Amino acid sequence: MSRPRGRHRAADGRSATTARPRRAPGRAPRLGEHRATVGVAALSAGLGAVVVTGAEAAHRIVELGERTGSSATVAAILPVVAWVFIGIALYVSAVVASNTCATVIAGRTRALGLQRVLGATGQQLRWQVTRTGAACGLVGAALGTVVGTVVADAGLAVAAASGTLPPLGVLVPPSLAPIGLLVAGITTVAFRIGSRAVLTISPLRALEAGVEAPAGATRSVGRTLTAGSLVLLGTGGLGGAVVLGATNVDSLLLAVACGALSFSGVVVAAPVLLPAVLRLAAAASARSVVPAMAARNALRAPRRTARATVGLLIAVTLMATFSVGFSTYSVMLQGQAADDPEYYRGIQEQFDQLAVMFTGLVGAAGVIAAAGVVVVKALTIAQRGRELGLLRVVGATRQQVRALVLAETTITVAVAVVLGGLLGTAYGWAGAYTLLGATKGAELIAPVVPAWLVVVVVVGAAGTGLAAALGPAARAVRAAPVAALRYE
Repeated sequence: MSRPRGRHRAADGRSATTARPRRAPGRAPRLGEHRATVGVAALSAGLGAVVVTGAEAAHRIVELGERTGSSATVAAILPVVAWVFIGIALYVSAVVASNTCATVIAGRTRALGLQRVLGATGQQLRWQVTRTGAACGLVGAALGTVVGTVVADAGLAVAAASGTLPPLGVLVPPSLAPIGLLVAGITTVAFRIGSRAVLTISPLRALEAGVEAPAGATRSVGRTLTAGSLVLLGTGGLGGAVVLGATNVDSLLLAVACGALSFSGVVVAAPVLLPAVLRLAAAASARSVVPAMAARNALRAPRRTARATVGLLIAVTLMATFSVGFSTYSVMLQGQAADDPEYYRGIQEQFDQLAVMFTGLVGAAGVIAAAGVVVVKALTIAQRGRELGLLRVVGATRQQVRALVLAETTITVAVAVVLGGLLGTAYGWAGAYTLLGATKGAELIAPVVPAWLVVVVVVGAAGTGLAAALGPAARAVRAAPVAALRYE
């Protein structure tokens, strides 16, 4: 018996064969459910707005100087520095957006697998993820650009009122709008590229208890070769930029680009390299149950551990790069002024003002990067509610679960602080020399690492990691253990 024809008609009367393509089954996530993605896009745009406004303020301060305002060397350096700051802000935005996309997709693995069971294709799910990234990117970029500009101008106004900086008025650089659009575009592209992971999700993943791929899935010859190539190219280019820095200030742009290449290699290699570090941590803590379990638990999901570590690594590297770079720049400039005081007469006042402004910029960058870490880390811990609840089912107490999360966070903090400190020191030193190497009387010196940086990075990284992890962990263990037995 044939089925009625009416069921083969679309709502507008067209036949089923001519109706619009079917959307992926299931309700598309609302924007409010992606507060983390909106928050990360807003933080990225806010960092861009702060950096662009700060670069404009530096340009105004230099123009007000009697010697610096008419200096051809300064006129050549300022545009390069502005592009460097903008490039760093956009690069950080791209890495953080990619990290957030991977975290979001990992948390929705079972939901996406269920949609595959209901008939959705991989391409339909990819467009769903891409639309989410585009919407979150636009909203977050608009919000972050406005808030970042207001915060930067407020900081400059406070500094002017206290006499630390000259009055600069309200700064609204024309490049703010393009920066916001670029951040929105970067977020969209990051989600589009990251959505390729959706194609590997089979319908059977809807039945699995975990959301992370098994540990062996991260072993890839292609990943290792790509990471090695990026690190080698970036390191070689950074060395070449330092050599060229003695004659050309534009080598700073090459140094920044090569630094981004090498850091990208570290990010790509993280899921492959971290297991080796985690095995050492597990062996060193074999006699202690909780630390050993934390190391093995992190080893079981290397991609999740890599995402948490990369988020903190960005914050530490950013702080170390700006701080070491500016401290090295300061010592080099003071040495040049001592050798030729007449040539550098009148520059010290402008330099002191720039020092205050860049110190505020470093602080703002650190706060924004730390906030991004909190967002991603909290999202990761929240996704592990079932896993942490199962620990309660097998007999673990709430204190033991919190201790486990604390131990895992300690491992990621230690790796991020050590690696980020080393990378930031190298990047900051190379940036300072390529900026000043071509100026009169410049000499190559060792990196200058301020003592306060070590204290701030260690305390800040530990505080950020704990603040991001313990709150969601406490909420996860507050539920009844039996709730972990239900499918989410």
